[in-house]
Amino acid sequence: MPETSIAVLFPGQGAFYGRALADLRDEFPEVGPVLAEIGDAARPLLGDRAVDQLFATRTPDTEQLLREAPEALQLAIYAVSTATYAVLRARGLRPNVLIGHSLGEIAALVAAGAFTPAEGAEIVCHRSIALREAGLGDAYMAAIGTDADRAQRLVDLVGDPLTGIAVENHAGQTVLSGRAETLDTIGRLAAVLKIDFARLKSPYAFHSPLLGPAAEKFAARIADIRQRPLETTVHSPIIGRAYEDGDRLTELLAGHFTARVRFGDTVRELAGTGVSVFVESGALDALSRITGRIVESPVTTVPTLLPEAGGAAVLRQALDRLASVGAVAAGASGSSADQLRAALLSDVLAEDFEAFWNGRGVEVRAFAREAYLTYLGAKEEEPSVGAPNGTANGSLNGSANGSVATVPAAAVDRDTLVRQLADIYAEALEYPAEVFEEATDLEAELGVDSVKQTELLVRVGNRYELPPRPSDVRPAAYNTLGKIADLIIASGGSV
Repeated sequence: MPETSIAVLFPGQGAFYGRALADLRDEFPEVGPVLAEIGDAARPLLGDRAVDQLFATRTPDTEQLLREAPEALQLAIYAVSTATYAVLRARGLRPNVLIGHSLGEIAALVAAGAFTPAEGAEIVCHRSIALREAGLGDAYMAAIGTDADRAQRLVDLVGDPLTGIAVENHAGQTVLSGRAETLDTIGRLAAVLKIDFARLKSPYAFHSPLLGPAAEKFAARIADIRQRPLETTVHSPIIGRAYEDGDRLTELLAGHFTARVRFGDTVRELAGTGVSVFVESGALDALSRITGRIVESPVTTVPTLLPEAGGAAVLRQALDRLASVGAVAAGASGSSADQLRAALLSDVLAEDFEAFWNGRGVEVRAFAREAYLTYLGAKEEEPSVGAPNGTANGSLNGSANGSVATVPAAAVDRDTLVRQLADIYAEALEYPAEVFEEATDLEAELGVDSVKQTELLVRVGNRYELPPRPSDVRPAAYNTLGKIADLIIASGGSV
């Protein structure tokens, strides 16, 4: 197999979901020691409360951390990227180049051996403390759906030297950073021009002149942290070149606060040198999607942690994909395509099964998940030996005579039913309940894919004792809570 040139991407702001660290820690033994090292280094700087969240079964979601503990959020993003890379490294991945996006540059330098995971954690903590102490006022970051030239013209119209372009991702997305009043004005202009404008989940206005005072504080805080020779090339979208051992890395990291990120240029340059596989070491798939938009020639993008399918399962699939291009050892995931083929379609050629699984694997997993959840629902209804009055658990969840008391859904007002559904979907998806309005489109507006919608419809069916759905009815037919509530009422479900 020909040698493949591989880049690993380390994401920045927003790259987190509540179970990301637990997904890693529960499935991969090398993650525990990495998180312990990070926690021990961060505890004296951020305190027990912020650090203990790294080891919780479910860390608070991004929105809650932004409001209540932004320093813990920055540490968690770094910890996820560093722990994910530890898994990839332990399975044999040896990339040609590492690329960090904003905050992700710290994890990239740790992955390259310039700093230990503990030292990287110290840098992240000092970074957050310097920002908090600087008192930066009302400011934020926003993504605008246009290229850098057009975005700059909008910024120039407003004329605020403390607000400008922070990140150039691709021709359809540029990130602005600066004072809230200025960005609010640009947002109104964008609306008139029908250009998308969205505030980002970032606690500070990074890569903006506003952060000049914080950069000085940050540089002073980390000046004594010792760097080591780089074991892997790290190409910086901020300084526009690969780091060198002669660079004073702590000074450059402090300078990132006010410098622009040219991620698109970096990805194009590396793709032009032959990099054909981009692996995202961290939560979600923002950089994978952006890379797909940037590079015109075919490249392989490999996200590693996605909440909708379970982070560990996605990381195992990523390892299988990397094994198929020779980047890690075959079977490194512990659940390779060969094992699946042997269990499901042993008479099919390996290459045919791999093509089938890459194209239709999501549908197979969705079917298996729905079948399993339906099986569980049926099993819960089976009477167990010795249970009074035919119930599975006696009177723990029933009325005085042991039967479960239910109320037909038609007897409950529709608004109450929609609110109940909002709570169910919010808990399952780790979204605030208030985002689930009656007419909110689950996929178009909230990004809930068909696999997750199928799972949730099965859960709703079990919860409200609905009859089985006809085989020709697809989840897309029930893409809002209002439609699901109408289904429950029409089917005579019980609350």
